[in-house]
Amino acid sequence: MKFCVFIFLFLFNFLFCQSFIIGDSQTFFLAKHSKYAKLYQPLVKSGIGVSELLSMLKNSPVDFEAKNIFISIGVNDDYNDKGINLLINQLDIVFPNSYFFVVQGSYGWGNVMNVNPQSKRYVDYYNKFRRAKIFVIEQTIGFGDPHFDKSEYPVISNFIDYIIYRNWKREQESLK
Repeated sequence: MKFCVFIFLFLFNFLFCQSFIIGDSQTFFLAKHSKYAKLYQPLVKSGIGVSELLSMLKNSPVDFEAKNIFISIGVNDDYNDKGINLLINQLDIVFPNSYFFVVQGSYGWGNVMNVNPQSKRYVDYYNKFRRAKIFVIEQTIGFGDPHFDKSEYPVISNFIDYIIYRNWKREQESLK
């Protein structure tokens, strides 16, 4: 019986470990608060925008095992499209068996001082992901500098864990 429990826990953990967070500096805080999503280290770097992430992806091997990819991107591009469709195409190549989700970034500081979640630029930026059938997590990282452990991070990370669990549950039900 102990062996069966061990196998179940091992498989359960293995499936959840196939969920990753990629992108800019906010990924570190999102991963810190997530039980199931981990950093995909080759695709995480502070200060990057879409074009840098795209370059990193082009040098990445294909990962057939990844199930869920959560992307934190936007603020370093000042919410201007620097190749969102190319990014999505490259994500599909590198993670062909994954669901993709994007986390809405911070605003009201630095280069995005005059940006808020209702700003046309911010709305249009994330609508490009929506039009490409990428799920946009509604909770934003929020107002102000995101480089400290803000109260929004655990909320977003809990939702990330919920998504991972629901996708795992859906997969289990399809196997019946």
